[in-house]
Amino acid sequence: MDGTNHSVVSEFVLLGLTSSWDIQVFLFVFASIFYVASMMGNSLTVLTVASDPHLHSPMYFLLANLSFIDLGVSSVTSPKMIYDLFRKHKVISFRGCITQIFFIHVIGGVEVVLLIAMAFDRYVAICKPLHYLTIMNAKICIFFLVAAWMIGLTHSVVQLAFVVNLPFCGPNVLDSFYCDLPRLIKLACTETYQLEVMVTANSGFISVGSFFILAISYVIIILTVQKFSSTGSSKALSTLSAHITVVVLFFGPLIFVYTWPFPSTHLDKFLAIFDAVVTPFLNPVIYTFRNKEMKVAMKRVIRQLVGRNLKLNQMEEVNQSAMSDFVILGLCDSWELQAVFLVIFSSLYLITILGNMFILLIIVKDAHLHSPMYFLLANLSFIDFCLSSVTTPKMITDFLKEKKTISFGGCMCQIFFGHFFGGGEMILLVSMAYDRYVAICRPLHYSSIMNRHKCIGLVMTSWTVGFVHSVSQLVIIVKLPFCGPRELDSFFCDIPLVIKLACTDTYILELLINADSGVLATICFLLLLLSYSHILLTVRLHSKDGASKALSTCTAHITVVVLFFGPCIFIYLWPVSITWVDKFLAVFYAVITPLLNPAIYTLRNKEIKNAMKRL
Repeated sequence: MDGTNHSVVSEFVLLGLTSSWDIQVFLFVFASIFYVASMMGNSLTVLTVASDPHLHSPMYFLLANLSFIDLGVSSVTSPKMIYDLFRKHKVISFRGCITQIFFIHVIGGVEVVLLIAMAFDRYVAICKPLHYLTIMNAKICIFFLVAAWMIGLTHSVVQLAFVVNLPFCGPNVLDSFYCDLPRLIKLACTETYQLEVMVTANSGFISVGSFFILAISYVIIILTVQKFSSTGSSKALSTLSAHITVVVLFFGPLIFVYTWPFPSTHLDKFLAIFDAVVTPFLNPVIYTFRNKEMKVAMKRVIRQLVGRNLKLNQMEEVNQSAMSDFVILGLCDSWELQAVFLVIFSSLYLITILGNMFILLIIVKDAHLHSPMYFLLANLSFIDFCLSSVTTPKMITDFLKEKKTISFGGCMCQIFFGHFFGGGEMILLVSMAYDRYVAICRPLHYSSIMNRHKCIGLVMTSWTVGFVHSVSQLVIIVKLPFCGPRELDSFFCDIPLVIKLACTDTYILELLINADSGVLATICFLLLLLSYSHILLTVRLHSKDGASKALSTCTAHITVVVLFFGPCIFIYLWPVSITWVDKFLAVFYAVITPLLNPAIYTLRNKEIKNAMKRL
């Protein structure tokens, strides 16, 4: 009875970030990438510090705990926000709301104390280096950690005590993507002025006070060092810059949200996203790129993780001949860039797999999409799923290796499946152009022309042509002698690069390759452009407005055609080979295009968007 009297509202409606479908798709991709990258980056930091004895020091003990806290920061609100992006009715139960508030303030309070502890650690290390190990001993480190959790828990319980028994009987709409005190208090059926002041004092002023304490402490460190050495301030600044950056990124949004007298919904949402999604991702990046010891330790840990594979590769190298594999030089030599590429391409590959599988699932499940156009689109998504899996997983795992090699058999498999799926996609895109021609230019005969047998025939033709094209490519190089250099300046095997390593004259073979791949791609591309131009001209004859409608219908198809054929034509027909351009186009073809296809068809197609909402 008491609960009924005090709280009629059992759930709250979250308005989320935006009602625009296109922006929601963008936010879904953006938030998913940053969430996955944040989880991977912070987990790798914790694993590195825990497993590497060289990092068993107070500074890295505190850093590992900060990364563990950032795992919690990104997991309190981000998963629900990502999940809610595609829901019409975004709700959170009263208990769920209180739980979010509790963990947000526990984690926030712990991070505040940890950042102060890290500032104290840097002060002792720089200003009292001879006494560092005696002052920052194991007991002090554990004391800081326990104090951080105790203060975070106390702070959260105090905040929760303000709202848990408030009566909620009126509006239940929160203009945000998560629950936090300032907005929740305003929904209470009682005077909340004093509560708002107490919340501001407990969160806002604590944030401001802690921020100024940290800022003053870092200034004192720099000034203290400057007294002993004229060049000391620059060295200290170099050491402390990572810590200062993290402090500013963490406290900036908090101070604004809790103490700014003129709240702005859009700005508050932006800062909330920054604090919940971006900051936990930036922390490990900042500490990794600014810290040589962390970079070296990560290399050691990654070597340990892939050590078994390396040992197996070494055993294979001993047992096999010297020319049984190829050395892949990869995209770059820089460890920092490889770490960035690892996170970016892992996230893009995951989204590509999920996006294409999601389109397949929607088309199979939704009866409204059981038509020739969507049957072909489902097959295109399946091919993109396969095409992205030919080279991307190998490229991602190679970022973790110093010596990047691929066996002769593995190289031939990459060539076979790359050309198999690539050739199949060319014919499938031609089939989709034919489907659009019939649908727009002969709508009354569409069902009879594009019947079930015709659709299956077009798909079977695409797979057959892809297979024949791939086998014809493979026959050209599988028997070539390789006895000299074995380095491929790329991240995967393809014929133009492999054929140059053969111990024989390959001029005629290169002409055959260009004829089989480059000319074929160019012809298909020109045929597709002519077919879409013919569609627009045909419709224009019947209706002045027809061209714009047809253009709107065909835009997605034309965009995919240009993105797919552009890199192929350049790689195989451009007379002057430019390594970095070839690598960029190869990355675009292998990683970006399979990701963009589902995004383009989703954003440009109302039926797909409606089907996604129904699902």
